[in-house]
Amino acid sequence: MIRRSVAERRKSLRARRVMSVSHRLFKRNGKKINNPWHLSATQDMCANGLLFGSNVPYQVNDIVELQVVMAGVLDIFNGLGRVVRVDKKSLGAFYLVAVCLESSPKMKNSGKKKITRRAATYI
Repeated sequence: MIRRSVAERRKSLRARRVMSVSHRLFKRNGKKINNPWHLSATQDMCANGLLFGSNVPYQVNDIVELQVVMAGVLDIFNGLGRVVRVDKKSLGAFYLVAVCLESSPKMKNSGKKKITRRAATYI
């Protein structure tokens, strides 16, 4: 019998999806920051979060602005996410960043994620 050493914290199923993700630091320690955009790719996604590679060393609890796009035309998510885990890879300056999706900056006070119905079928 195999025992899991780490409890599963995801609220939805994870799918291995490789999509383009543009990301930048939006807030750190409660202060807004205007950093440049970086381009990367997701490793996997679920309805509540995603994991992507980055050359930027984010910190846990940073707020990151994200734009996830599939095939260059279909917007999957445009909004903010909170960094919940950062793993440094042994090769080069590369990090795996786990983000819990929050709300879109355009959807003030709604608290809902901006994931379109059409896009949700691909996640």
